[in-house]
Amino acid sequence: MDPRIARRAAGAALAFGILAEVLFDRAALGINVPIATALVLAIVTLLAPNRRPADRLDLWLAGLAMVASLGPALRTDPSVVQLDLVLTIAAVAAWSTAMSGVAVTRRSAAAVAGLGVEAGVALGIGFAWLVSHAASDGALSSAGRQVGRLAPVLRGALIAVPVMAGFALLLGSADAVFGRAIDDALRFPVDLEDVSNRALFSILAAVLVGGPIAIAVGGSKALIGSFATGTAAPGGAPPDGARPSGLRPYATEALVVLAAVDALFAAFAAVQIAFLFGGASTLSAIGMTYSDYARQGYFQLVFVVGLAGLLLLGAHEVAGLTRRFLVLAVALLLLTGLILASAAVRLALYQGAYGWTELRFFVAASIAWLATCLALTLGALRANRMRWLPHAIAMSAAAVTLAVSAIGPQAFVMHQNLARVLDPSLVAVDGHSGFDVDYASELGDDAVPDLVAALAVVPTPDAAALRVQLEGRRAALQLDSSSAGPLSWNLSRERARAALATLGAPQ
Repeated sequence: MDPRIARRAAGAALAFGILAEVLFDRAALGINVPIATALVLAIVTLLAPNRRPADRLDLWLAGLAMVASLGPALRTDPSVVQLDLVLTIAAVAAWSTAMSGVAVTRRSAAAVAGLGVEAGVALGIGFAWLVSHAASDGALSSAGRQVGRLAPVLRGALIAVPVMAGFALLLGSADAVFGRAIDDALRFPVDLEDVSNRALFSILAAVLVGGPIAIAVGGSKALIGSFATGTAAPGGAPPDGARPSGLRPYATEALVVLAAVDALFAAFAAVQIAFLFGGASTLSAIGMTYSDYARQGYFQLVFVVGLAGLLLLGAHEVAGLTRRFLVLAVALLLLTGLILASAAVRLALYQGAYGWTELRFFVAASIAWLATCLALTLGALRANRMRWLPHAIAMSAAAVTLAVSAIGPQAFVMHQNLARVLDPSLVAVDGHSGFDVDYASELGDDAVPDLVAALAVVPTPDAAALRVQLEGRRAALQLDSSSAGPLSWNLSRERARAALATLGAPQ
């Protein structure tokens, strides 16, 4: 692949990304779809080596893409628009394949399906492939030669910016105090959120259009082959003096990203220690209650922990098990553990105020699994057995899944909520201790025994409504012929039948 062609292709993708922000960001689908389609087809055609497909029977693909792209400009029916968009994308991918010199129309259906699979994979990695080949002749490394040993650090800092932005967005949305601190620290005359959103939109559009461009200039097989074999672009080694000796390629960049994320997590941990773990007095000083502070955030925090684990695995693959990596990795794991503890505390506070639901049970189970993953990662780092970590994580996921199945989320939820009715001390001071009949009626047979037991303890209006629901459930089970045979025996269903039989005659 000629690096000059790769640079032109990557530049065209970035230019289209900027234009796509004007065409689509904050704009409904309409005439902008055929305009963008025409631009992509033109870029693919101009950058392709042959400038036209090798097979004349493939010329109709470009016309199909244009005709299909008119759908969003002519119709507003969501189903029709979605079908037209899918057809447009498929036609553009097929045209890109044809422009790479591969005949499409003449092939059999099975061969076209295979090309479709290859094109789908190539669309996802195309932009990265273009960028990697754009620098393969060293033309983009002149600036790196000037800064010498600082070049890897600067590259790592640039890579850390979007990573930090993503983590900061999640942490800021999870914690009102931390989000307020970020807003205060990043308060500029311009709307940084708007600028970052537009930039991210442009980059995403560039990545998306980079796929068909890469297919046209390089071919799907070349893209997939280079990524599958891990073949580096020739001439892509860093200049002499740009990287400390003894480090793997791009190890410094990975360590810089880890250090930046460690710093962000440390700032978040400081907020948690001062506010969430510091007591209600610190929260009242900013006008918030515990339930308000804990109501939002644990979903984002659980997601942050998962992303941090993926970041650590990726950094290990790049940097290797060096002393610097160990220090940064252990710091990241400890800080991630504190973030996970924050998620657990928030969930406990919210559950104490409003009771259990099946979703909150699964969040609690995911927190337990992520805590296990953190412990496994620490053990793998200490034993220098990181290659076995995915296996250990998979086994722990299987163990947690079996434990969840053994506990039974619906039965657990109803048992705990019933305990809150019997013992008001289990309810937080500003919480709600009522029994939610509507939610209880949505649960399956696992919860029926506890629902029958609840008739004796819930307030009379709720008990009457619950009895109606249970009598309906009993009638449904009696009429369900599919579960009457011996081959349909189920423990939870039989327990539900036995509990419902104690209701007596319908009232």
